[in-house]
Amino acid sequence: MDSKDPLLQAVLLITNLWLFWYFIKGKTIKVDEQTQAKLDFTIQPKLLRFIGLFIGQIAIICLYSTLIATPITQLNCNRVPQNIDSSIIAKSTEQKTSLVICKLVELDWFSHEKSQKHISELIGASLEKQSETDSDGKKIYYKYRIQLITNTESFPFRQAYRASRFIHEELESIISQINNFLAQPLEKKLLVQEDDRSILVAITIFFSLLPLIIIGAGLFISCNFNKEANSLILSRYRWFGIFGKGFSQYSLNEIVNIKVESRDSDEGGFTYRVILILESGEIVPLSHVYSSGFEEKQQIVNIVKTFLSQK
Repeated sequence: MDSKDPLLQAVLLITNLWLFWYFIKGKTIKVDEQTQAKLDFTIQPKLLRFIGLFIGQIAIICLYSTLIATPITQLNCNRVPQNIDSSIIAKSTEQKTSLVICKLVELDWFSHEKSQKHISELIGASLEKQSETDSDGKKIYYKYRIQLITNTESFPFRQAYRASRFIHEELESIISQINNFLAQPLEKKLLVQEDDRSILVAITIFFSLLPLIIIGAGLFISCNFNKEANSLILSRYRWFGIFGKGFSQYSLNEIVNIKVESRDSDEGGFTYRVILILESGEIVPLSHVYSSGFEEKQQIVNIVKTFLSQK
């Protein structure tokens, strides 16, 4: 994928602008219903949602790369009698009475041919290794690709290098098949390929699910005030409630106050949470965790006080 692709750049720019707006202006509280008799809202994990959606841009890049990629590269060779007249055939160094016709083909996801290269005088294949070091310059990483060799040149089976021990073994197997075919005059056909479809799908799925995992790990707090039932039902859940929710219920008559509680932060300044104060003196925090954002928490207090004061 070209990192300067204008379409991808435009999509990422729009996504980042929206994320910036969400981080500045997005609301922690989502009001689902607000009437004189009912108030139903959810306190959402805004920061984790922002982080999850920001990382989700990797999924956009992966999906775009997957759609435009040519994940399959095939080498197709046939050994034919020497009297075949073709401008693309080459003599095998192992068998002078036959000719080896080869072509290197790139295929898309649906096995449609995207490009084709005819190869003359193929005499072998080898493994090309490239080394890289980590940021500390201590650990060495190796990447590999196959080089096809003719009498006049060598060129890569695929342009991209690939890493990991599994890939190394896969490429060695392909090289062995190519060289064995060239060394065995009785072998008539050879078809080998590198297929990255499963890898691309796995990477795309992983980075598509990762934002959901990050967002789902946050605490959602649902608050349902109902004057007709004279009740407040609080439900707390993670993972979008898939693994259940924790419920607690109170009478509206028990609530004598709701306010923003603050405490000193270890990093300096203050952190806040919204608490309910009951007639018994019990303090019921909507969230047990203190966090920044006084204005958003004061907004929750104002909404609840306005609702409770309405007759």
